[in-house]
Amino acid sequence: MGVPGAFVWGVLAFITNFIPNIGFIIGLVPPALLALLEGGVWKMVAVIVVYCAINFVIQSVIQPKFQADALNLGVSLTFLSLVFWTFVLGPLGALLALPMTMFVRAVLVDADPDVQWVAPLISNSLPRDDDPPEESVETTAAEAAAYDT
Repeated sequence: MGVPGAFVWGVLAFITNFIPNIGFIIGLVPPALLALLEGGVWKMVAVIVVYCAINFVIQSVIQPKFQADALNLGVSLTFLSLVFWTFVLGPLGALLALPMTMFVRAVLVDADPDVQWVAPLISNSLPRDDDPPEESVETTAAEAAAYDT
């Protein structure tokens, strides 16, 4: 678009998007002001519109999908965890939403075999019918005797 330092503004936008709520605005102000000084009001408006569109696509479409795949969490659960932890912990909860969700999942679901029925509800992938069943840890008395001999 002809704004000087576009790569620098892209890096700034990447870094400031980690700041909840105001990071988007902090990353937008410098290139918008520079566009205003270089090309006038219409260039500034164009920079703001393009910046908002790119930011929306990245943060609302691409990022949740990649995070859900990497963490084996559903996209809906990723969004709900963001809402829940932001409500519970405020802005810090927005930053820590996925790590806290993974911690709760590790402590409450993955560690306790009695609540394994919840695992498919919070994971991104469903078990397939052709997957072999998990082996049981329990052994019968006959199997234990066979191992002892």
